[in-house]
Amino acid sequence: MHLEATNRTPEVSISESSLEMKGECYPEDISAFSEPILESLEEKLEPCDSFSVSLELRYFNSSSAKFFFDFFEVLEQAAEDGKSISIEWRYRSSDNSMKEAGEDFEEDMEKADYKLVEI
Repeated sequence: MHLEATNRTPEVSISESSLEMKGECYPEDISAFSEPILESLEEKLEPCDSFSVSLELRYFNSSSAKFFFDFFEVLEQAAEDGKSISIEWRYRSSDNSMKEAGEDFEEDMEKADYKLVEI
């Protein structure tokens, strides 16, 4: 699955063993944006032993935050089920709000390998 970036949504690429998301996330209809991504993620996680995620967001709004909590919950559940899950939350050194958001999401990650990466 590949979604091109728009003014309001990030570029998203999902392969058999990885997901990359880059850009801004404040879609008009969060469900229309997020449901296909979550469905594809769950589908890809089912048969795999390991999965890597790279997120590099410049901005997201509060309705997108709910999507990210659900997104990370799917990944953490897969890790709890014994899959090797690695997550990189990439943020610009000058962007304290994205660093803090990454730290907030990290708090819920117990089994997944979650790293904050300054770029």
